[in-house]
Amino acid sequence: MTAPAGARPATEPGTRAAGSRKADRAARHTFRSQRMLPALAAALLMTGAGVLTAIEVISAALNHPAHIFPYEWVRDANWDGVYARAIFVGLALVGVWFVLAAVVPGKSRIIPLHGRDPNLMMGVSRRGLKRSVAAAAEGAPGVSGVSRVRLGRRRVQVVAETPVREPAGLDAEVTEAVRERLDRLDPLPARSVMVRMKHREV
Repeated sequence: MTAPAGARPATEPGTRAAGSRKADRAARHTFRSQRMLPALAAALLMTGAGVLTAIEVISAALNHPAHIFPYEWVRDANWDGVYARAIFVGLALVGVWFVLAAVVPGKSRIIPLHGRDPNLMMGVSRRGLKRSVAAAAEGAPGVSGVSRVRLGRRRVQVVAETPVREPAGLDAEVTEAVRERLDRLDPLPARSVMVRMKHREV
């Protein structure tokens, strides 16, 4: 038996003081994902291409071309053929992937917390926030355990277990307990809470 709870915002962004917005922006910037793997891959590709090009140019200037690049294939290739187009499409996809990796923010392991001082930034790990939410839900009356906590960018979903066969009203109490915990931690951005009760015999 399940009983979904309505989603309600954990915090009201409009109630924050104007002076704390600078601190929030600083915290978001500090704890944002750095995209290390795409940056490392791009750096290695650019470095490799630069080294090979330098070797080819220098060896050609010394009248001993290294022939690293397949000049014959480039000269005789059918640029309207399937293989050439497949290579172009592959290179275009790789370029789009690097652009998206640079523009779209990644999922950070650290969630920033609301503060008032831009020089003092605090954060909590995603696992730590999940554990805190689970502990708050388990502390609600009638809850025997928490089977899942899903942390989204704008929502926290909790699946709580209860031995009560008719858990009507329990979802609202669990929702309130989780909302109080989120209000205390004050993560950025504000998240709504959705609770689903699942009956399980103890």
